[in-house]
Amino acid sequence: VAMIPRLKLGLAVLTNQESGFAYSAITCWILDRYLNAPDFDWTDAYATQEARNDSAMAAMDRQSAAQRDSTSQPSLPLAAYCGTYHDEWYGDVEITQVGRDLAIRFVPTPSLVGDLEHWQYDTFVARWRDRELRADAFVTFDLNPDGSIDRVRMRAMSPTTDFSFDFQDLLLIPAARKMKE
Repeated sequence: VAMIPRLKLGLAVLTNQESGFAYSAITCWILDRYLNAPDFDWTDAYATQEARNDSAMAAMDRQSAAQRDSTSQPSLPLAAYCGTYHDEWYGDVEITQVGRDLAIRFVPTPSLVGDLEHWQYDTFVARWRDRELRADAFVTFDLNPDGSIDRVRMRAMSPTTDFSFDFQDLLLIPAARKMKE
């Protein structure tokens, strides 16, 4: 949405694109026409910016992977991570063992089902089966001194993950412990 009161102009561009660059280029092109601005290739400018952003994000991903201790192992047998975890705001998240791997399922959101790949120590990566989500997340299990799971925290792997995936706000507590409290 763009408003230019002195021209009595209001502009709204609606699209089903996820990229803000697409509708920004359209908006700027239309505004240029109304303002009699010199020709400018907004599509190319935004494509160049997107390529720069993609390159910077790829470098950050490489840096994160380089800092990873790929030789580490989980502290517990995989079955010990399984169970239902509860967040007061969101609800239940289930972690199950499927063969020799773990899976995660957000009960209230059917599309949030993924495979957990070991990253390092007690941190895994949730790789969502619906790859269009583009929201892979770190899943870290915090352990009690006795080796039981105290809580699970999450955060997006990439800063480009849509802000509406507010994984960092979840505080997943083992549901069995929650029932005792």
